[in-house]
Amino acid sequence: MSTDINRYVEYLNNLSGQILLGCDGFVDETYEIVQERKSQNDFTAMKNLKMFGELLVERADGGVGVELVPKRRCEGGFGINSGRIAAILGLKPRLPGLYGEPTIDPAFVEFEDICDIYSLGNPALTIALEFDDGKVLMSDLQAVSNLTWADFEKFFTEEQLKELFTGVDILGLGYWSLTADFDGFFQGFMKQYETLTPPRRMFFDFADIKKKSSESFIKSLKLIRAYNSKIPMTFSLNEHEVLELCSRIGIERPELNPATIAATLTVAREKIGFDELVVHTPEFAAASSAADGEAYAIQERQTKVIRSAGAGDSFNGGYMCASLGDLPIKERLVMANAATAFFVTHATGPTKEELVAQIEKAADK
Repeated sequence: MSTDINRYVEYLNNLSGQILLGCDGFVDETYEIVQERKSQNDFTAMKNLKMFGELLVERADGGVGVELVPKRRCEGGFGINSGRIAAILGLKPRLPGLYGEPTIDPAFVEFEDICDIYSLGNPALTIALEFDDGKVLMSDLQAVSNLTWADFEKFFTEEQLKELFTGVDILGLGYWSLTADFDGFFQGFMKQYETLTPPRRMFFDFADIKKKSSESFIKSLKLIRAYNSKIPMTFSLNEHEVLELCSRIGIERPELNPATIAATLTVAREKIGFDELVVHTPEFAAASSAADGEAYAIQERQTKVIRSAGAGDSFNGGYMCASLGDLPIKERLVMANAATAFFVTHATGPTKEELVAQIEKAADK
């Protein structure tokens, strides 16, 4: 075993800390599209997202009918998908969100023993069309959109609320573009740390920035920036979201290569006033940190993908776990890349041993 790998083994063997993630919850009903059917039990699935897009364009002035074949019904969302990685690595994340009422939805039952789940209501529904190279997600967001910080406060007693936020090392808030009261949740979270010891870091996944207005986007950035000196803020984006971020804050569109993205993240980070920006793509991850500078880690695009929905959240979960200790920024990206690669090829998170084995496969570690 190489010296490089030994660093990861030692880190994972000593992994500890408390992660609190809120406040969404989705059930994903995932389908593949039939491209050609030969018989009742023999068909070819549409492999590429581009093929689906071309079909829609080709028939844009008429109608499009496709046959769906169910693949799975499962958990979805920032909290549960990111928390899964921490849970399987031996932590027990706290996950307040929408997981079913009066009982936990079957999609989340497997998480009851490995996570601290607090269900505030029924989950939202996402219909996912899955391809080898990506997915289309169509969500009924009413459950998530209607959830407010006031609902959150009513659910917990004052003592329960204090207990929930005490001892947290990393605090995460996901899906800004899908959560109508995102700013309310953020301010509510920050209010808890007027008296409690603040976490070492706060982590955000805004999801599809394009969905919301520039006015609301900039408002949220300024709100978060005001607390960055108290709690260092990390903002995670995919390859599309980083281009949208640059567009909205007046930075020239960068080329999607690792070194250029890492350098662009430094410019963007300093402009919005966050401690850390991270980008994940199928081929590489990059980051810029006020304390650690810039880094990137190459990863091979996975070819034997069995589940793509949740890949970005798995990266986030891996990165948060890698941020609980003193790993350098490059190693944090490597660990998060490995968590993603394992997830998309196994449809679950890796154990410590499996994560190390995945890192060993990487050319850049």
